[in-house]
Amino acid sequence: MSKKEKGMYFQCNQKQREQIRKKAKASGLKQGEYILQRALGAAPKETQLGAYLNLYRKLCEITNLPLSTETEARLNGLIDSIYARLFESEPPSVETQLEEEQALQDYYADIGDD
Repeated sequence: MSKKEKGMYFQCNQKQREQIRKKAKASGLKQGEYILQRALGAAPKETQLGAYLNLYRKLCEITNLPLSTETEARLNGLIDSIYARLFESEPPSVETQLEEEQALQDYYADIGDD
């Protein structure tokens, strides 16, 4: 915390604390950032872990199909990114999200040519 930033503290019961923890984790944010965003009127989007896991599995299957070298490399990067997002606490950067979208577009362009 920088000198300009000030801490804020509040009390809640154990049930409320657990709800906040789960919602923050589901949105990929730390608890303090989640609470700050909610207090300022934002509604952080919760991720659907099951959907990510299904997508991850399907992308792993796709890597076994014949693809261009460039698309295969980008797809492998996308799979690594999804894995990191599923099992690490850091949310992806905007740049990473754009790269993931581009990788999927490239994949669909490749399979559309067949």
